[in-house]
Parts: sequence; C-alpha cells; structure tokens
Amino acid sequence: MKLVAVMSLDSNRKALHRMYREHSIQVFSEIDIKGYHHTQSPSAADVGWFGHASHPAYSTLTWAFLPADQAEQLLDAIATLNADTDPEHPIRAFQMPVDRSI
Repeated sequence: MKLVAVMSLDSNRKALHRMYREHSIQVFSEIDIKGYHHTQSPSAADVGWFGHASHPAYSTLTWAFLPADQAEQLLDAIATLNADTDPEHPIRAFQMPVDRSI
C-alpha cells in the first residue's frame, strides 16, 4: 500500500478529480492551501502595489491510500498531465510506503 499526495494550483482541481475518476480512485481527501514562492530578486510585478513580495498561490493538496500498482499508474498520469500544463507551476506528487494500516 502507498500513500500518494498531490499538490497543485487550484486551477488544476477539475483535471485532477477527473483523473482520479479515470483511475478508479474512489476515496481521497483534499484541503485548500496557500502556497508561496520567494524569488532571490523579485521584480516590481512580484512586489505588487503594497510592497509585499510573496503573493499566495491558491492550491490544493489531496492524498489517498492506494495499492502500489494504482499509485504507480496515477503518478505516471500526473507526469503526462504535467507535460501539457504550465511548466512554471507543475503538479507535484509523491508516494510513500505504508507499512501498516488499520
């Protein structure tokens, strides 16, 4: 069994939910999060009107406990989806082994 976590911009939410349905992932959890990206030398556009250099990006974090083969297929599908999305904001995903669950 694997724990798969997926973090993406909120604009990818529908595509991810569709992918979960297509891969028969019936149960997953999701939370809304705010992500931040700090650059070494922010541009005037990055700083914004009020002088803040770290604007939040509205994102989602989903996770699911999946059999190893289903987790592998999902990560492969996310890699394929990333090829078609904004390279500056890829969908990030990882899996972790689950030694025991109840």
